[in-house]
Amino acid sequence: MHRSDCRRPNALAQAFDEVCRVREHLLADRLPTLTDRHCARTSGVEATGPTRPLTFRESVVYGFGNLGANAVYNFLNGAAGLYLNRYPEVPIWLVGLLSQERSLAGAFAQPIVGALSDRTRTRIGRRKPYFIAGVALTAASLLYLSGFPPLVPMLIVLSINAFFLNVAVDPYTALMADLVPPSQRGRVGTVLAIFNMLGQIAATLIALFLWGQSPQLVFVLVAAILVVSFTITTIGVREPESPPAPKDRVKIDVGKYVRGLLAQRELTKYVLAAAVFWLGTGGVIPYLTRFAVNELGTSEGDSFQLFLPALLGTIVGAIPAGYLADRIGKKPVLAVGMVAFSVIALIGSQVQTVPQALVVMAFIGLANGVWTALNVPLLVDLVIPERAAEMTGLGSGVWSLAQPIGAVIAGILIGNFDSYRASFVGAAVLVFVAFLLLLIVRAPKVTRPV
Repeated sequence: MHRSDCRRPNALAQAFDEVCRVREHLLADRLPTLTDRHCARTSGVEATGPTRPLTFRESVVYGFGNLGANAVYNFLNGAAGLYLNRYPEVPIWLVGLLSQERSLAGAFAQPIVGALSDRTRTRIGRRKPYFIAGVALTAASLLYLSGFPPLVPMLIVLSINAFFLNVAVDPYTALMADLVPPSQRGRVGTVLAIFNMLGQIAATLIALFLWGQSPQLVFVLVAAILVVSFTITTIGVREPESPPAPKDRVKIDVGKYVRGLLAQRELTKYVLAAAVFWLGTGGVIPYLTRFAVNELGTSEGDSFQLFLPALLGTIVGAIPAGYLADRIGKKPVLAVGMVAFSVIALIGSQVQTVPQALVVMAFIGLANGVWTALNVPLLVDLVIPERAAEMTGLGSGVWSLAQPIGAVIAGILIGNFDSYRASFVGAAVLVFVAFLLLLIVRAPKVTRPV
């Protein structure tokens, strides 16, 4: 079979492409073997998904979940380093590992959660049960941590807290494949990016004004934001009718499963590029407040101000990124944002004053807005729709490994060079490598809006 066979015109081509996708679905029914790699997604295949665009109201209701999730992520990234100052037994490299929105435990469990979500059938949908469970576990763990428990239980809960939230977030991300047409995903990605930043701004402002007086209250308020925002999405979003669940017993052959994943070449290449990106940013974000305290001489409370220009810049950068992506393609817009991020991070490593740092963080925010708006929509374009949660879970699992590893590497560099500036240099290099890897990804064709 030649690659051109997967591109035949007319109705025969549609039927043939459907057979290709079914053959890739390794875990469904009797686990067929994917012996033909030519049916993997390539630039010659159009992204698939729903056809009815979301209204603005529906996009906003869907976006509220992103607000709550990223309020928690921002809080963990920014405050955990300061929180762990109360535990002097914790070494610097472990601080970076624990100050993460990604969980090492989640790296292995997230694909399983995603696969379970794809196969779940309930009266409220196949994604919402995971919203409820993940948010409840996360809120409970935040309330527990607010009491500054003993070292060992604190380490256990803080280590798996991010995984609890990903129980909700990975099915939430997969819901884009269920709800949003490919030609609208750039713009809906912009809406999600704005809610992402609003959640992070809320968490940053709460920490900025209340951390010095009552860290416990900050934990409680962030947990409340999470619960309220996901409640809005859970109640307000109507999941589409799920496809029939597989009835035959699933037979798992790890070798065939891995070969099937690797056969999706463009998805594999994109996940690798994104993993290197997270490897770089994972080495900066956990140490940003410590950078402000140790390199710029701010107080702990004032160190949170470095996040604000970056968050506002991200909103500004995300808006044109989403609209441009739906016009000219997600990949070229994303590539420009990644190059800009790399250059600005390198410049940021040399700032000497707080005003300089605030300006640099604003420009990093603009570049980050492109990534925030488009990284998930491009991932969703590349996944098999019937396995959206499983595939996004696999992607998140890889990234969950990359970010903590990046934090550990940055912690070692910081210790060796005795400077938190080393984390910015490392991020600049790794993000540029991620850009180079993105260039070899062939994104699916998407019908442009008229």
